[in-house]
Amino acid sequence: MRATAPCIGFLSLMVTELLTGALGLVDSALLLSNLTCWLNLRRLPRLRQQRWEGSDHAPFISVLVPARNEARRIEECLHSLCRQDYPNYEVLVLDDESTDATPAILERMRTHYPERLRILRGAPLPSGWIGKSWACWQLAQAARGEWFLFVDADTSFHPHALSSIMRARDSYGWHFVSILPREAVATFIERLVIPQLLLLYFAYIPESWRRLLPSFHAASGQALLISAQLYWAIGGHAAVRTELVEDLALGRLIGRRLGAAPVADGTQVVACRMYESSAEAFAGFSKNTYPATGYRPWLLGAFLAHLFLFFVFPPSVALLGLMVGDLLWCAWGLLGYGLAAAVRWQVSRTFRLPRAQVWLQPIAVLVITAIALNSYRWSITGRLQWKGRLYRQPSP
Repeated sequence: MRATAPCIGFLSLMVTELLTGALGLVDSALLLSNLTCWLNLRRLPRLRQQRWEGSDHAPFISVLVPARNEARRIEECLHSLCRQDYPNYEVLVLDDESTDATPAILERMRTHYPERLRILRGAPLPSGWIGKSWACWQLAQAARGEWFLFVDADTSFHPHALSSIMRARDSYGWHFVSILPREAVATFIERLVIPQLLLLYFAYIPESWRRLLPSFHAASGQALLISAQLYWAIGGHAAVRTELVEDLALGRLIGRRLGAAPVADGTQVVACRMYESSAEAFAGFSKNTYPATGYRPWLLGAFLAHLFLFFVFPPSVALLGLMVGDLLWCAWGLLGYGLAAAVRWQVSRTFRLPRAQVWLQPIAVLVITAIALNSYRWSITGRLQWKGRLYRQPSP
């Protein structure tokens, strides 16, 4: 018994040193993440509400809206788009074989805006295509604009939105830009997950490094502006026809071609209501999570492991330190917990998201883990689905 006492003491000391060292590394990484996020958000282009001056040349814009089973949202979207102050644009909506009241709503909307709105009937989905990319491809082929603005049917636009977007385009010289909307996060799952998605983009690498790391480029299909010339040069949505997360793939494609795939804060001019319930949000995020990793199990595992290390490990050690009376563990753990909340607060403040949830980061990780595992389960069992369509994991 006497011989084992020093061993136990030595092991206890080793565990203490390992935990303290690991917490120190995690806290340092979170501090760096906060600095990176601050710099990226500080340099983020922001769209301000601006009118279009009558004397300015207004390039012709085709606003392109794919719609499949969007009866709850499409009317508000189209009213907002057809009442823009921008003088030179068209709105095209493609009904992608909807099975709800979407076609009837579109016909009624056409009578309200006969000179502005065109309705297309989507062709059947061909083999080898994902539904949204097929709808966007058909819209682009029918468009007449110098610029294409692809928007989701669950978005709504301020009356000066198109003017604001095109004025910013002139200022920054964009050929492509993703406009990040204000997310109307009505469900608990959205409040937990959406800040984490923004954090992944803004808090990990400086914006200038994306030129060297094209895999870190991304895009948002909720509101995406691209010149028609560039769209056809990269092959349009046909180039990402098999990608379930087509906007992410398109952003990477653009990033490799141009060296940049800019994003802008559009919270003053665009809003989005993605989901109506937590169940719908869980299904929507499940549809995207595993495909976003390129169907690579090791990458999904590494992604989840890093979430636990950075966002669950510190508060867990703080709680353990409180239980065993180790003030050093408490201090390091609470510091990490506070730094994680701080970086989440930065993106929540910028994109006008509820800020009370910044302290729920550990719970957010548990929810994301459940979503990721469900996404993996759907993929390997051939049950990846969205809006009534099943998609199978591509063959290696």
